[in-house]
Amino acid sequence: MDALERFIRYVKVDTQSDEMSETTPSAMKELDLSRMLVKELEELGLKAELDEYGRVYSFLDGDSSLPTIGLNAHVDTALEVTGTNVKPQIHENYDGGVIKLNDEYSMSPAEFPNLAKHIGDTLVTTSGDTLLGADDKAGVAIIMSVVAHYVAHPEIKHHPIAILFTPDEEIGRGPEHFDAKKFGADWAYTIDGDFPECIDIETFNAAHAVVRIEGVSIHPGEAKGKMINAIPLAFEFNSLLNQNEKPELTDGYDGFNHWNGVEGSNAEVTSYYIIRNHNAKKLEEQKAEFLKARDVMAAKYPKCKFSLTLGDDYRNMGEVLEKDPRAVEHALRVYKSLGITPIHKPVRGGTDGATFSFLGCPTPNLGTGSYNHHGRFEYLSVRDFSKMFEIVTELVKA
Repeated sequence: MDALERFIRYVKVDTQSDEMSETTPSAMKELDLSRMLVKELEELGLKAELDEYGRVYSFLDGDSSLPTIGLNAHVDTALEVTGTNVKPQIHENYDGGVIKLNDEYSMSPAEFPNLAKHIGDTLVTTSGDTLLGADDKAGVAIIMSVVAHYVAHPEIKHHPIAILFTPDEEIGRGPEHFDAKKFGADWAYTIDGDFPECIDIETFNAAHAVVRIEGVSIHPGEAKGKMINAIPLAFEFNSLLNQNEKPELTDGYDGFNHWNGVEGSNAEVTSYYIIRNHNAKKLEEQKAEFLKARDVMAAKYPKCKFSLTLGDDYRNMGEVLEKDPRAVEHALRVYKSLGITPIHKPVRGGTDGATFSFLGCPTPNLGTGSYNHHGRFEYLSVRDFSKMFEIVTELVKA
């Protein structure tokens, strides 16, 4: 089974995580792919463990005089579009024109300029009804294919390879219960990006806020001078935050506050925010904005109740990789040997590797050759995907 065959097989398994669940993994269907991977690893002659938290650990022996290199990817898919009944479509020799996904949806370089780079390439797209799941089943397929390659070629010396597949990355819980000792890697690479040239060494520092507002509820027929509707109060609270710090107005190293959920009624409203900044000091300043907004609202509306919960989620892995650059330096050597000029751009999101890095396993993020993640316009470039297989194969070669 080659890497593309593995990828097509994996994306047909529904593994969408569930942000409302309190179980680990958050959705039991994630285990369908995890169990499949355990079976495939065992068929390759490796021992594989699916632990109680849905994490798959495995190990391929190599030259014991060399550092152990870890490879990590996540099995779950994003929540924005359904991952049920994925029907991948293969488009050979892409001509640079419009790709029809179904009768309702299509994609073209006019909307997605990166497509112009793939003329003559084979692309795998969705059917327009679901996401594809290349984030991160492309990473899973690459890792499994690299392992299978070295099992099939014992004459090729390689580093010992630690293997890890996690659930729940898309809801920020992938690193929960990570056991660095069991993983056993000196350093690792998360295969969960896009462009093959990218070596991602910086992520956001991440926090979240939950704002609960209790208004004054009364029968609307008797409300004059008495009712204080919690719904407009939620909008007023949001207006007190920096209006330039929105995802749709930021890029590069800009931080943001994202109002990404709200629920309730005129009596009580709960708002959910994610807070992001590459600079840890600036993240604290953004969190302070929420505290100030709460105090302003509480003073203006003394008959209402304002509750604010702030929490930290993950930190910028650049802090660790700057102090321990072994993983980055090794990757740079390999890319140079392959004639690839690596590029670096700040990751405007998270990765399991950020938390792994702070738990003692420096873990930069590498690409998969897939693009437009988290939606129906997601696609895989077979050319870039194959290049990533080559890169990861070389990363662990002696």
